Amino acid sequence: MKTKVILIGGAPGTGKTTLGTALAARLGVTSLTIDDLLTAALAVTTVESHPSLHIMRGESYLDYFTNRSIEQLKADAELQHETVWSMVRRVISTHAAWGSAIVIEGWHLRPNKVAQLEYDNVHAAWIVAATSVIEERERKNVEWLRNSSNPEQMLANFTARSLWHNELIREQAIAHQMAVLFQDGSKSAKELCDLLLEVVN
Repeated sequence: MKTKVILIGGAPGTGKTTLGTALAARLGVTSLTIDDLLTAALAVTTVESHPSLHIMRGESYLDYFTNRSIEQLKADAELQHETVWSMVRRVISTHAAWGSAIVIEGWHLRPNKVAQLEYDNVHAAWIVAATSVIEERERKNVEWLRNSSNPEQMLANFTARSLWHNELIREQAIAHQMAVLFQDGSKSAKELCDLLLEVVN
């Protein structure tokens, strides 16, 4: 396979991790979720040293998603994604140049950033989900919401941020004529793998 790096982006709740894991297993390559990369970075930085990474500013995720405005959640995401991109870009360039093949997925990826890469062995696909799919998947996270002081507000805030990002990905991917995998809730991980491989091979 000429492709060394496959990138999978999309909003939370669209199935990126499921697809990334399935695709990596199918190809027999390494899989990386950017959430793990961010977790490692948070462990060796502080709110004072890297405020753009620590967007919750010491709050619990329950308080953060319940009490912050939608506009603040979006602004924080923009800030964190900008910083995380520098780490992800280094991982991409390393694997593209001389590393092993890898599948990298995460909502921190943006078509506008990926479009600036100049590697013919790096390809990206973007999952864009129907609104109903995102809303249904987030509402199923009962355990995650249960301890909030206002579960419905937390759900509304988190879902609104996901829907904003879903539309942002759709617009940017189309603008750059990149592959969009539309998930209406009926496609299995295998079917999405098939669609993605038609694009990158």
